[in-house]
Amino acid sequence: MIKKSSINRIMRTTLLLFVLFLLYLFPNKKIYSINTMSVSSSNYHDIYLIDKNNYVSKTTISVKSIEKQKLAKDLLESLIINGKNKNKLPSSFKAIIPENTTIDKLRIDNEYIVVSFSEDILKSKNKEQMIECIVYTLTSISNIKHVELLINEKENEYFKSDYTRDIGINKKIDITSLNDINNVTIYYVSSNNNVNYYIPVTKYTNSKEDKIKIIIEELSSKSSYESNLMSYLNYETKLINYTIVGDDLNLYFNDAILNSKEDNKILEEVIYSISYSIKDSVEVSNIHFFVNNKEI
Repeated sequence: MIKKSSINRIMRTTLLLFVLFLLYLFPNKKIYSINTMSVSSSNYHDIYLIDKNNYVSKTTISVKSIEKQKLAKDLLESLIINGKNKNKLPSSFKAIIPENTTIDKLRIDNEYIVVSFSEDILKSKNKEQMIECIVYTLTSISNIKHVELLINEKENEYFKSDYTRDIGINKKIDITSLNDINNVTIYYVSSNNNVNYYIPVTKYTNSKEDKIKIIIEELSSKSSYESNLMSYLNYETKLINYTIVGDDLNLYFNDAILNSKEDNKILEEVIYSISYSIKDSVEVSNIHFFVNNKEI
C-alpha cells in the first residue's frame, strides 16, 4: 500500500509537469516583448532644450541611430517646435527652432559640422537661446567642436561663420572691469518630476584664478545659485590639489566631498556637476576623484 506522503509527492510532481507543459504551449509573450523593447530602444543622447523656467538645459532623448550624420539630424529635428520628434521630448521641456523650419543640408568634416536651414529659422523669437541650444547639442556629439550655420545653403548676416562652446550658455555677467575677464561654465542641478537634470550657466567675472579652482569654489560656495539651480557640493569641500596626466585629470579633495564617511561615496549629482563643468573648460577625457589620496 502506498503511503499518503508518497501519493502527495506524486501529485505535486504531476501538477508541476502540467504547469510547465502549459507554459510551453502558451509562453508569456508580453514579458518577452517588453524585454525586447527595452534592449532595442536603449540609445539615448544629450540634447539641450528649454525647461519650464526658461533655461537652456541639458537632458536626454532617445535617438534612432548613433551614426554621426543621422544622429545630428535626429537631434536637430528634435529642436524644431512641433516637429516630427515632438513626442520624444521629456515632459516640461520644449523645442526652440521655429515651427516648419527644415534642415536642407548637413555635412560633417572631422571636428566641423555645417548645417543649412530654411528661411523659417529667421522667425526665431530668441535667437541667442536658439543658437545655444543648437551649438551645445551638436557639440555633444563625439569629436564635434565647431558649428557653421547657413540659410538656404549660403552664409548670411543672421549667423556668424563659426560657433563653438566659447559662446557660453545661460550667460551671467558679473564684472567690474574690462580687464582680466574670465569665463567658466558651471553645471547646476535642477529637477523635473523627481528626475534630476543639469543647467549650465556661463559666468563672466574678473578673476585670475584657474578655471578648475573657480568651478569647485562656485559649486561649494552656496547650495543654491538661484531658485531651481542647486549644487549638492558640501560647503566645507576643499580641492587640495589636482594633476593633469595626458587626457586624465586627477582631483584631490578633503573628505567633506563624501556623502558620508561611512560608505565612502560621492553623490552622483556632485560627480556630474563637477565633471560636466570641467569638461566644458579643460581639454580632458577622464576625471578621477581622490579623497585622502585614495581614488573613489
